[in-house]
Amino acid sequence: MLRIAIMSAVMIVNFVLQSSLFQYIEILGVRPNSALILIVSYSILRGDVEGALLGFFAGLLQDVYFGSYVGLHALLGLLAGYFCGKPFKDFFRENYFLPLSLVAVCSLLFQTAYYAADFLFRAKTEFLFYTSTIILPGTVYTLILTVPFYSLVYGINNWLETIEKSKRKLF
Repeated sequence: MLRIAIMSAVMIVNFVLQSSLFQYIEILGVRPNSALILIVSYSILRGDVEGALLGFFAGLLQDVYFGSYVGLHALLGLLAGYFCGKPFKDFFRENYFLPLSLVAVCSLLFQTAYYAADFLFRAKTEFLFYTSTIILPGTVYTLILTVPFYSLVYGINNWLETIEKSKRKLF
């Protein structure tokens, strides 16, 4: 129950940062996708089911306030959380290469899927222009924030695991 409350608070703080502070630090019209970093980091640390749930609710929160369609960000967040948490249960959590690479791949796929659903259906077919002005700069900008966000989620997860172990009286 404590984990749900803490991660809900982290998700809401992330949403407030995305909707307020990150509006002022956009570069060339591109803002970092900190929700995606949160989803990928949490799913790497906690697994596919918890990552998919966090991805769904973080995406739904984005859909309600920012999205053109309700459900697009929720679906993409759910898929990102599930696929990033599935094969990576046994790895060194202190390694930053895995989160960086997964955030890069997820950001590229996330923004390409968003382009396909939002712009392509409206007959805006300038994919190369969209790639060079939105997808690639957005991925680079998101990667810059990956290490601090992953460190934060890693610290919160370790703190919560310590509390959970002491309550269960294991080890």
